[in-house]
Amino acid sequence: MGIARATYLLRFDDLCPTMSKERFDRFMNIVKRHRIRPILAVVPDNQDPELNVNDPDPAFWNRMRDLEAAGATIALHGYRHACNSPGPSLLRLHSRTEFAGVPEETQREWIHEGLATLRTNGLSPRLFVAPRHGFDSATLRALRHEALAFLSDGFASRPFTRNGVLWIPQQLWEPVKKSRGLWTICLHTNTAQPGLLEKLETFLRLDADQFTSFDQVSAGQPTELRWNERFREALALQRVRRRSA
Repeated sequence: MGIARATYLLRFDDLCPTMSKERFDRFMNIVKRHRIRPILAVVPDNQDPELNVNDPDPAFWNRMRDLEAAGATIALHGYRHACNSPGPSLLRLHSRTEFAGVPEETQREWIHEGLATLRTNGLSPRLFVAPRHGFDSATLRALRHEALAFLSDGFASRPFTRNGVLWIPQQLWEPVKKSRGLWTICLHTNTAQPGLLEKLETFLRLDADQFTSFDQVSAGQPTELRWNERFREALALQRVRRRSA
């Protein structure tokens, strides 16, 4: 039996008609060249001024459909990306988020309307990505209500089930070599630091064969984390909190 190696998922956040098309396309060129099937986290109805980088791109939705047809997976990235709620998130990484602390009925409406918007534009969202890692138990119940049972978040090193939802962990914000486990690299092309594009290119040139896809990950049979895995997850979350602070 061969030695298990790390596997990676690539995720792009904050996708909406007013994002920087030029920056996004530069990253997509690398993705296509190395035949990576990323997760594309799309904001259904952006109301966040920070994401208004360019004038609305009239071809945005058509481009998302083309990328999905080529193998990308579409994620529902919140609803409006307006992070105004001070409610505590399960992960507690940011003081204000879009969903955590909002009444459950409202969260259900937002998720329902967000899914409808993406589907009306010809996309098939298959998992949820919360802006600023902000969600609570009500969010998870709302996801189950809409039969959207996959979440890209958490700091374990393997997919796991919790509160009736399958969590696909997301622990990295740039390519980092790991020895084992599943690692999701989340990139924000609007605000990517100089050098990240080249770093991704170099990483994929060496390790593209270790990248997987949402289809492959979601086809597994994950279980709840064991006590020792929960302990390591808590330590990883503390490290991220310290870096954020």
